[in-house]
Amino acid sequence: MAVYGEGGNPEIMEISASGPRAATSKFTRLIMEHVAGGFPEEALREILENLIHADYRGVVVSILDGGRTVRVSDRGPGIRDKVRAMEFGFSGASPEALRHIRGVGAGLGIAREAAVRAGGKIEIEDNIGTGTVVTISTKKEEGSRSKEKPSRPRYPDAVPKINLSERQQKTLLTVMEEGEAGPSTVAEVLEVSVSTAYRDLSVLEEQGLLLCEESGKRVISPLGRDLVQAIVSSWV
Repeated sequence: MAVYGEGGNPEIMEISASGPRAATSKFTRLIMEHVAGGFPEEALREILENLIHADYRGVVVSILDGGRTVRVSDRGPGIRDKVRAMEFGFSGASPEALRHIRGVGAGLGIAREAAVRAGGKIEIEDNIGTGTVVTISTKKEEGSRSKEKPSRPRYPDAVPKINLSERQQKTLLTVMEEGEAGPSTVAEVLEVSVSTAYRDLSVLEEQGLLLCEESGKRVISPLGRDLVQAIVSSWV
């Protein structure tokens, strides 16, 4: 971690942790000690959690602009589709990563929402050679306001209230993450019986949250996607 002050050389410190969960918690705590007031901790936490995709290779965290900007770089495989990566539901989590993170394709979306609510923004760029650089900035340019706004549901008041069990919510998230899914896929991911997965998929379809394709697999509907975004936004 490099903390840049006014002039002179940055303060450099090395940080280590016993595993991915410990790394996210420890890195977040230490970085938050050096940022400016109002910095979006949730955005930082989600970005740091995503470092598992890079296997923590070549991670450098730079704290700039008096603590208003944090830049997290790695030497991992990089992010090919940076625009889509910010969308809710896009996930590139490997089976190994899923042991340590949610894997519902919400991390960067949550980070973006948290940053924008703090009056800032998130930028994703390729690192030199290989890897990714993610910059969280809460510094507003003089005489202008951030043009980026949190994505909003298409409903005038709020997404219609639909009572779902925790398992049904996980089923909905699974279908969105997979792109399309049938009972066997949901059963395997959530470790439930195929008959239970089938019932939950049917309930979600009846609620208008899923659509059934000719293949028999379900895909998420626009209403379902908005509901998922409302769910993950509540985690911020």
